[in-house]
Amino acid sequence: MKKKELSVLSLFLMGGALFAMHFGASSMIWPMTWGKESGSAVFSAYIGVFITALLLPLLAYVALSRGKGTFLAVTTRALPKFGQFFCGATIMILGPLYVIPRMSAASWDAIMQITGMQIDSMLPIVLFSCGYYLLTYWFVSSRSKMVDKISNILFPVLVIIVIGVIAKGLATPISTWAEPSYDKPPIVYGFTEGYATGDLLCGLVFGIIILNNLREKGVAEHRLNAMIIKVGVIGIGMLCLTHLGHMLVGSFVGDTLDLKYASLYTQVVLELWGRMGGIFFSIALVFASLTTAIGLTAATAEYFEEATKGRLPYRKGTILVLIGSTIIGSIGLNTIVAFFAPLLDAFYPGAIVITLYYSFMPNCLDARKLNAMRFGVIVSFIMGMLDVLYTYNDLFGLHIQAYNDFYNRIPLAAYKLSWVPVAILFMLIGYFTYRGNHQKKIETIKE
Repeated sequence: MKKKELSVLSLFLMGGALFAMHFGASSMIWPMTWGKESGSAVFSAYIGVFITALLLPLLAYVALSRGKGTFLAVTTRALPKFGQFFCGATIMILGPLYVIPRMSAASWDAIMQITGMQIDSMLPIVLFSCGYYLLTYWFVSSRSKMVDKISNILFPVLVIIVIGVIAKGLATPISTWAEPSYDKPPIVYGFTEGYATGDLLCGLVFGIIILNNLREKGVAEHRLNAMIIKVGVIGIGMLCLTHLGHMLVGSFVGDTLDLKYASLYTQVVLELWGRMGGIFFSIALVFASLTTAIGLTAATAEYFEEATKGRLPYRKGTILVLIGSTIIGSIGLNTIVAFFAPLLDAFYPGAIVITLYYSFMPNCLDARKLNAMRFGVIVSFIMGMLDVLYTYNDLFGLHIQAYNDFYNRIPLAAYKLSWVPVAILFMLIGYFTYRGNHQKKIETIKE
């Protein structure tokens, strides 16, 4: 195949597909709640959201470019054994344990709210999940055509409906700004809430999909790094606009609606556009959820193929992921979020360290510097696990007061940012205690 540059239109459509994969149920619904809870402080909260939910995912593509590898490759380069666990567990959370099944469950909840139906039996949601993931399989079964299917079919529908919601919400606001409903600084609120989308982790695993698609389109190997950054800028740039738009619409809800997440978004759409708007919202949410489920299913299968050195091929991997997602997705959105969402707190800090290291560290393949990253990732994971245990202590009704007292004495623990100073300290320790040849270059791991 002749090597070529992509046209502006091709780049835009790939960026649109990337936007759609990131958009998902959480990135569509949660910003409106962030805006409602922030009220008059919406712009300050957006700065925090921008850092963790938008800038860091963009830097994930920069990190993969500068690190010259996939998520698994750039992580295991410094952490051969722990890195395999870290990547594998992250993939499982983004895949069949949490994020993918959350997509079908969120779609089901939206349909139930719009239609007003109340069904006690589990059979309908099981059947819905089966149909949902059969459709997902149609998109992912051919990895060479997957991105084009998203950009040509799902992306246009999402753009039209989302523009309609945001434009109407800003033109005819429901109410006026209220005071923030939380006590913490708005930037800190936005920073920690931005974790919830999981978009940094998604960026790290979506990278392999974009790289493979660029290769399929005939882009030369030496141009892949520059092109993946361009695609990332386009996709995340669109996400910046939709996050800000939805947060502004939510901020104008004021105290009129005591709702959150899907319930809030549903009611806002009904207020703005009536029952027909609610139907279009349900379609948009199903499509938004579907794009993320497609992207993560493909990325998980790509990871399995890479980690097993081809022993678990892509297509079999997609089938296993979708079977697992069907089972977990059938237990309902609230249960999925309650039990699995806290696990993001354990893996997000380490992913931030990896991303910032490869994005900004000069000569990032130097062994001494990679040793510093190794220390930072491990200690960030440990501090993140402390956050997870604190959440599960209350969730499971353990109420171990001694642990709560210990946790609350950790600086910045209330903001789930205790990992930051500890990671910096241990990265310095890792750098200055390195005993190898600091001039050594780590061999680039080929994809």
